[in-house]
Amino acid sequence: MEEKVEEKEAQDRELDTLDSIEYNKPDSSYNISFKELDHAIYSATSNVEFPKDRNLIKKAEDYRNLGNESFKRGFTELAIEYYTKAITTYPKNHEFYTNRAVCYKRKGDWLKVEADVRQALNLEENSVKAHYFLGQALLNLGKLVKLRKAKCLSEHYKTVHTEEINNEILRSIMKLYLEEEARLNYAVESLSSYVKELLERENNQGALSEQEYSERVKQLEMINDYVKKTQEREIPKYLCCKISMCLMRDPVITPSGQTYERELIEKHIMNNGCFDPVTRKPCKLSDLYPNYYLKEAVESFLEKNPWAYDEYYTQ
Repeated sequence: MEEKVEEKEAQDRELDTLDSIEYNKPDSSYNISFKELDHAIYSATSNVEFPKDRNLIKKAEDYRNLGNESFKRGFTELAIEYYTKAITTYPKNHEFYTNRAVCYKRKGDWLKVEADVRQALNLEENSVKAHYFLGQALLNLGKLVKLRKAKCLSEHYKTVHTEEINNEILRSIMKLYLEEEARLNYAVESLSSYVKELLERENNQGALSEQEYSERVKQLEMINDYVKKTQEREIPKYLCCKISMCLMRDPVITPSGQTYERELIEKHIMNNGCFDPVTRKPCKLSDLYPNYYLKEAVESFLEKNPWAYDEYYTQ
């Protein structure tokens, strides 16, 4: 009897050992053990949406679709209501918040835009759309940094928003520049008028000689001329396309050394033939190469001279 018990225990130990070996044995096709596969399945299923979640998601998506349709038809307040219902039903989808933020953007309510897109970013930190709208909101609230963050993300993920975000940044910088310039001009004109009146008063009271008065007036005029000169607006010709005469957005160089806006030179070649429009030398589409140095020069010029954004080539 004791021999049978010992034999049975030995068989059980052998089976346990075999089970352990099989469980950890690598699969020859995928080089992964069954134990690792089991862990991977557990990790994947730990985030599975259960039937209750799926029902909530479907209901929330229905509300979102109603919001989209309302927004398209111009019913902004109704769209906000539907997006809010979508958020209340299933608050884990970051897109519902950006949808509602678009409505607030249409209304010009930038504080609510900021609140919604910040919540969206809490759920999905790499949402290009959310960074973009946050940048717009902060710009209208007096800041610019988030637009640059949106641009970096957009370029990294190669989204369709990159050009749109870049344009928004340039428009924003131009807006801030022109506002600052207007404040500066007002301050200079106001100070100039005050100093001129002061000089005339002292001259009339005999506190200044005619020569001294004349010198002070000339000094004041020199300062005004200097301020105007610093605001002169001239774009270097080498930054401009020889076809459109606009600042180049996507410059390409031809074999003969001429640089053009890509879209325009491509249209020229397709419509007029394979030649450089300035030098008349042969040039095919395959001969065009990006002029990265000039592109950087244009971007640098725009950074220092935001007023020139209006001269940027637009399609």
